[in-house]
Amino acid sequence: MLRGFYTAASGMVSQEKRLNAISNNIANANTVGFKKDDLAFGTFGEHIAVRMNAYNMGSIHEHGRGVWMQTVDLKFTDFEQGAFDFTSRAFDLAIQGDGFFVIATPEGNRLTRDGQFALDEEGYLILPGFGRVQGQDGDIQLTRSDFVVGRNGEIFLPNDSDGWVEHGSPTTPNPNEGPGGNLAGEPGGFELVDRLLIALPEDLTALERESSKMFYAENFEVAGENPANTMILQQTVERSNVNMAVEMTRMIAAQRSLQSAAQIVRIFDDLAEQGNNRISSVR
Repeated sequence: MLRGFYTAASGMVSQEKRLNAISNNIANANTVGFKKDDLAFGTFGEHIAVRMNAYNMGSIHEHGRGVWMQTVDLKFTDFEQGAFDFTSRAFDLAIQGDGFFVIATPEGNRLTRDGQFALDEEGYLILPGFGRVQGQDGDIQLTRSDFVVGRNGEIFLPNDSDGWVEHGSPTTPNPNEGPGGNLAGEPGGFELVDRLLIALPEDLTALERESSKMFYAENFEVAGENPANTMILQQTVERSNVNMAVEMTRMIAAQRSLQSAAQIVRIFDDLAEQGNNRISSVR
């Protein structure tokens, strides 16, 4: 009876943790660049077997029929690409394919897929509330808002003093096609400022989530000048990869599993109480 009691209780704990993960996903369904979390479950018996094998303590022997208690094996992040939204805002950038933007925070460099950037008082490109966006040469200083970003992350400012020129003119590059028109450095052309630093972590499972949109990586590679699987899109943001229909279905299933496990716990509690009453009545 005790084994069944603890098995049902472990089911309640596991489903509660699943509900917490799903609730966080739903809460961030509209957070730009958010990547959903999920849980992987194992059994207590499997964990014991791993520990006993690691310490050469022999093998586990079965103690009759039953089900091992369930435990959370690991929590992981799903880095599947989210959909894109066109915003017509020059500061909005998105990564199509692999990679992360690098943000210099007070705690050090952090990685994100959120490209809702802005300029600070000194003209540096920043992710508001976190820190400055990093380029190949460090902090990116633009001073102006009429910049253009190419597909490989190169950032251009117009040489002329007239500021922004409407897209489609011979001297203006298309932000989603890379630099075009007059050569950079020529009158009426565009001047290369820097190229975005795009991080390519060796192992996505090693990334540590620090907030809804920021990750920490101990080591990462830097994308080259023309990366094969990475493209920067300007005037575009990447939505979260949360599918509300899927998450709501998973939430309903988890709630029902939690209710079932709680009911089983109550049944075992009632049985234990009846057993104690009968034992106490024996003379």
